[in-house]
Amino acid sequence: MTDVPIVKILGTAQDGGVPHVGCFCETCVSFHDNAGQLYPTSISIAAGEDLHLIDVSRELDRQSRSFGFNPRDITDVWITHGHLGHVDGLGLFGREVMGLRGVRLHTSSAMMKMIRSSPRLRYLLDSGVFIGSIFQSNVEVKMEGGLSVLPVPVPHRDELSDTHAFLIRGPRRSLFHLPDHDRWELTLGKHKQDSIIDWLKSLNVDIALVDGTFWNEEELPSQAEIPHPTIQESLQRLGPRGVNDPDIRFIHINHSNPILIDEKLRKDLSGWSLAEQGETFIL
Repeated sequence: MTDVPIVKILGTAQDGGVPHVGCFCETCVSFHDNAGQLYPTSISIAAGEDLHLIDVSRELDRQSRSFGFNPRDITDVWITHGHLGHVDGLGLFGREVMGLRGVRLHTSSAMMKMIRSSPRLRYLLDSGVFIGSIFQSNVEVKMEGGLSVLPVPVPHRDELSDTHAFLIRGPRRSLFHLPDHDRWELTLGKHKQDSIIDWLKSLNVDIALVDGTFWNEEELPSQAEIPHPTIQESLQRLGPRGVNDPDIRFIHINHSNPILIDEKLRKDLSGWSLAEQGETFIL
């Protein structure tokens, strides 16, 4: 039980994690040789008697053991969108693994349609493992323990579902979780904002975990097919961090991103920073 909502970062990597399956680049080899691992991006929120998870990766067991919670205590799951690393842990709640019942599953209507179109995932709803709860874009959901969640729609590849960021509010502070979107110009345009800082301030954001998948536009041959704003572009748009600016941290880092092994890049982020696994924020 918690008096105020507590957010914990459970993973900071893109969907494939680090090391990345089938990859033998310098980063993946280095992480393997040094027994390091970055889990796919996910966060937990403890609020009152409830334990929420935003996105569920296949690494849920390691995440829970590493960061000190029992996955059987999870009461609510929120899904940003339908790509692999964000939903591939849903099956762990079923009878083949934990055999839980009555976990509230919060999704958009498009995401719920995707789940119901998959026999394997639909069975989790039909058998009562999950209780479906459809949220509406830009409509705040108030929960127990002084917690509220505002789903914020963002442009991202929609071959499977639409995509939402989540603004998580507690009595003291707010945290904005934006692990995936396509381009800043599309996202800012959708919300009629001129800059990242203006957008976050309009939402009264204190802490923001934002998409940092790639460092620049030249990391992967097929990068144009998987659009994400680069950290370089984000830094150019942000400029140096001001005294009254939100605390912005990059998350959802791809194994190709040199910031994972280049200490100089990590130190030269103009006052911004990388999210770290295990970090905790009291809201």
